[in-house]
Amino acid sequence: MRLGRVYFSSSYVVDLDNKDMVQQAKDAVYEDVCSANKYDEMDVWIKSEADEGATESDIPDFLLEEE
Repeated sequence: MRLGRVYFSSSYVVDLDNKDMVQQAKDAVYEDVCSANKYDEMDVWIKSEADEGATESDIPDFLLEEE
């Protein structure tokens, strides 16, 4: 079994000491999510990759219920 993660990829480099910049970046990530949904581009933003540090116990229960 190869384990990995599925995630939504949107990020911005910020100065963590600048609260306004951090909030602006959070707002931009939110806008990215909304735009991806509105324009049916979620597949562009949703990624998957191997995670060698993950274990079977990391798999959420709701994903295991379908097996």
